[in-house]
Amino acid sequence: MKNAKLTLTVKYAAYTLLLLILYVLQTTPGLFALFGAKPMLVVSAAIAIAMHDGEFTGGLYGAFAGLLCDMGGSMLFGFNGLFTAVFCITAGLLVIHLTYSNIGGATLFVFITMLARGGVEYLFGYGMWGYENVEKIFLYQMLPVVIYTAAVTPLMFILVRWLHRRFEKALRRE
Repeated sequence: MKNAKLTLTVKYAAYTLLLLILYVLQTTPGLFALFGAKPMLVVSAAIAIAMHDGEFTGGLYGAFAGLLCDMGGSMLFGFNGLFTAVFCITAGLLVIHLTYSNIGGATLFVFITMLARGGVEYLFGYGMWGYENVEKIFLYQMLPVVIYTAAVTPLMFILVRWLHRRFEKALRRE
């Protein structure tokens, strides 16, 4: 019993450390930049955590990942935290009750999450103000981030799956 608590503590500390490392990597200037777009690695990792550990853990790590994104973002603080938490909870519930935890599903969840997030940010940040040619912001700035984030999701999914399996194996031995 005591070892199980320690294993779970180390598991959740590893997830937290993973998100912090990914945040540092995603905010490092010039790193992973492709045609001016940078992926939101922490969102991909949070969705993968939700798919492996369920809606409660996923929601907590989704909120944490979103708040990390809010520290470097231009929207109202808490926007990404709330948005990512809701989508991580949804992904966790869908995996528990409806679908399977696989790379294709994770990529789809991340794509939908990022597209919805980008759409809401575009609508409230740019679209409703009626600026001229504002749709170019969505097409040339937001959409590449959505696609790039979805493209790196398989790597995040594999990494989180590896961590999850290591800790589950340790928990089964106890």
